[in-house]
Amino acid sequence: MLATEYREVADSFSHFSQTAHRFIHIRNKRDYQKTLDLIEELMTEAEDSRLDPLNDLIKILAGAVEEYESKQDKLVRFHKKAEGIDPGVSALRLLMEQHALGASGLREEIGSKSLVSMILSGQRSLTKEHIAKLSGRFGVSPAVFFGRT
Repeated sequence: MLATEYREVADSFSHFSQTAHRFIHIRNKRDYQKTLDLIEELMTEAEDSRLDPLNDLIKILAGAVEEYESKQDKLVRFHKKAEGIDPGVSALRLLMEQHALGASGLREEIGSKSLVSMILSGQRSLTKEHIAKLSGRFGVSPAVFFGRT
């Protein structure tokens, strides 16, 4: 009886693997894009329940995408560069962009335009006082400006 169940599982998985091969073993940009499109489609169909088998399929496909991306030179370089960016500076840049502010627009929170430029370029760091003032001005948690833990 148990051997029959194992055989059914193995046969079902073998059929699935053959059908989904190009989505699970991404070889090129075309397969990559098709896999991303499939994930997007599945996410709209999947129920918000861990019992929905579509969520298991999404996890499998997301793993394939992650594996493909990790092998792409440009993406690897981008991820390394992104990991090196100070989250506080990144948050500050985003807030400045969202509020259409230049370096001189943060005089009250940070100080001189040159100090803002030095912070944005990584030559100086945000102080606790800067963070408190920026949090108040933009209505965000101070945690937004702190690094990863």
